[in-house]
Amino acid sequence: GSVFRFFIVVPVSKNSANQWNAPPWKNTPHVGLVLGYSILLWLHIVPFFTPMHCLSAENSNNSLSMFGKLSLLFNSNRDFHSSHSSSLLCCRYNYAMSGFQTHEVQRNYCSGRVRIAFAGSWSTGKTYLLGGLLGHTYSTAQSAPAPTTDKFVCIAAGAPYSDPIRSDDYEQRRHCEIMEHVNDVVRSKCGGNGMPNVLDVADVNQEFSDFVFFDMIGWQTEYSAECNYRTFFHQLIDKVDFTYVVWDVNHGKIDDQFAEFFQNKARGVNYELIYNRFTKDTSNMAFLNQQYAKMSTGQEILSQMYTTKVHENNTQHVLQFQDDILHLISKIKSVNQTVHDNRKKTMKENLKLHRDKITGMNSLRRLKICDRLIEDDLNLHVKPKTHHLKWLGLEL
Repeated sequence: GSVFRFFIVVPVSKNSANQWNAPPWKNTPHVGLVLGYSILLWLHIVPFFTPMHCLSAENSNNSLSMFGKLSLLFNSNRDFHSSHSSSLLCCRYNYAMSGFQTHEVQRNYCSGRVRIAFAGSWSTGKTYLLGGLLGHTYSTAQSAPAPTTDKFVCIAAGAPYSDPIRSDDYEQRRHCEIMEHVNDVVRSKCGGNGMPNVLDVADVNQEFSDFVFFDMIGWQTEYSAECNYRTFFHQLIDKVDFTYVVWDVNHGKIDDQFAEFFQNKARGVNYELIYNRFTKDTSNMAFLNQQYAKMSTGQEILSQMYTTKVHENNTQHVLQFQDDILHLISKIKSVNQTVHDNRKKTMKENLKLHRDKITGMNSLRRLKICDRLIEDDLNLHVKPKTHHLKWLGLEL
């Protein structure tokens, strides 16, 4: 008979008014078995469905309506499919990596703008270089001979205004979401203490509308023992796509602890050195190589010809400075091509590294999503398969 027979109970006694008493509950084991089998069946079916919060996750503008998901079944436009596929990629990756917070990524990471940080010791000219790239100093930049940046500043170009991003301007704020993500990691590692001096700034520059710049506080050794200070530096350098380490001979000593952040990274792929305020008369490549040796585990020697140089912006070198900025602009734009591949490589490596450590009630679902990402979506050498039913939540 039907399994619902286990839910049917009949009264067996009457009270003094000749009315049936409430029937005793004798079917507890049967109901427990039905619920148990239902849960097991659910746990085996769920892995073939995309998490609902990922289906409703916002893409670049709006979330997909149900009509939009249905229309994808009949749409043959590859770009239309790929744009929405990228909006799901981060969410599915984060679901598979839940529990490994330091390796999770913010929602806009997979298909978001290229994120480039400018780091280095204090007063090496990071903020000034950013002003040269943007064509003007960003709205909160200070002008002083002493260190000018007392905050970690995220600069989202291509905005309709140049000011700190308004609290209700979510279109611009989402480009700087990485700052809050990094602060979440800092809080988890430093007893709930985050980095308070962070700021999101919008800028009208249209040339870099596909980029987000980060003007970092100059590294100072005296603060390196503070957990939130050191961890925020480390996490932001790890999370951005590319870092320019700005160096000049006047503030040229690179702190050993700061150099450690780059020892597992490759110059030219993850970071690059900028010899700022360069002049032929005072150039000191031997000193630069001495400092670079702290950042590198190899035996590479930097040459003056192949090192990115920016001359001092004065009357003597004004034309050279302009040429240097144009060269730097072209170099920054060139990293855009490889950044998205590097993001996928990083995510794939993290999934492979932590796959065997996935546990919990939803582990089967996370493992299946993990395997699909490794073998399909994050595979750079094979064209991803088109799964039309994915937009209805099915991942077969």
